[in-house]
Amino acid sequence: MTSSLSLMSVTELLGRMQSGAVTAREVLESRTRNIRKLDEKLNAFITVFKQDDGRREARGPLGGVTIALKDNIYVKGHRTTAGSRVLERFVPDSDADVVVRLKGAGVVLLGKTNLHEFAFGVTNINAHFGDCKNPWDAERVSGGSSGGSAVAVATGMACAAVGTDTAGSVRIPASLCGIVGYKPTHGLISRRGIVPLSWSLDTVGFLTRCVEDASLLASIACDESKVARHCRPLPLRGFRLGVPRNMLHGIEDDVKLRYEEALAAAEGAGARLVRFDFPHTKEATACRSLVTHAEAAAYHRRYFFEKYEQYGSDLRKRIAQGLAIPAVAYLDAQRARGPLIEEYRLTFHNVDAIALPTTPIAAPTIRASKDGETSKRIRTALLKFTEQFNVYGAPAISIPCGLTRRGLPVGLQLAGDLDSDSRLLSAALSMERLLQHGIRSVPF
Repeated sequence: MTSSLSLMSVTELLGRMQSGAVTAREVLESRTRNIRKLDEKLNAFITVFKQDDGRREARGPLGGVTIALKDNIYVKGHRTTAGSRVLERFVPDSDADVVVRLKGAGVVLLGKTNLHEFAFGVTNINAHFGDCKNPWDAERVSGGSSGGSAVAVATGMACAAVGTDTAGSVRIPASLCGIVGYKPTHGLISRRGIVPLSWSLDTVGFLTRCVEDASLLASIACDESKVARHCRPLPLRGFRLGVPRNMLHGIEDDVKLRYEEALAAAEGAGARLVRFDFPHTKEATACRSLVTHAEAAAYHRRYFFEKYEQYGSDLRKRIAQGLAIPAVAYLDAQRARGPLIEEYRLTFHNVDAIALPTTPIAAPTIRASKDGETSKRIRTALLKFTEQFNVYGAPAISIPCGLTRRGLPVGLQLAGDLDSDSRLLSAALSMERLLQHGIRSVPF
């Protein structure tokens, strides 16, 4: 088991460091100790940075906080592989904008985390750098594509982590690993200096131990006028929580039970459940797939034929599918987004936030996720409740919602209107405190 210090949230650690009860050096040592102890088994990191052995001062609003970065995010002088042999030797000469912001706030960068190759997958099975494993059961997937970031946070290898989310790649691993995963409104945080999957849908996101931490990191990474640095709970009495009844099928029994318990708890606290039919889910799903595949193919076209053998087999198929999409189909999908977004935003005339399970299943096994047709069904299931919100560009967050009978985490997802990030985070904080399912430790 990891130490109590290594499982504290960023907010808790900042308070301890400010009072002098804990030093920045002690925080760093606890995290690096966990990396040495756990990473060989769980494979959360692709690259671990060497740390300065000198005295560390906690300076800046995040001074002394240790952060892990998904390995598609540029850090000057350190390789950025995007989880692929194609970019194995790529070393950027500048930092990503989000890294510039975090460094300016005083964070300590621990290293670059494992991901599904080129962020184009949801299991974090990786033939090049090894599969990232779930800390609750190492025979199961971590979720992806930001799986290494989620595992690093869940196990106390990092205080928090940065990921990217194109169809659920922050929220899915957060759900499967029992932590918080926040995807802001599209474009709220700069994506400059990040290897793209889909320019239209990619969003920088955060994996943390609590909602307050997610709000704090987002406020540093963008602008405090967009996201409040100090998140405050929102009164749930009278809060209209949307329940999309037409989407609630194909859910594992234990996941459904945890979801229904969360809804009942919210209703007991005074929230009003508003049951409605979510508009055009199939069209949004088709739109997301077309846009992602076409834009991914556009990026990879320069590498694909020259370095074909260096791609994993699943990436080869997806890029080939993208190259086969006619330009008119891609343009039609992009044109369709406008009406879909308008329709989505009309929902918030009647609700304040939408509540869904983050994923309809708990973490599947690695073996099943590598098995042909089964892997396709798993991919479809894991994306089922997350991908639409990328099409709309809407903010969404996954918070812990208890465990299945097998002891696997379940996530509750809340989604809001565009640019409602601060209000959504406040509602998520209220639900987090109400449910009291914050994960303090994992079996490792």
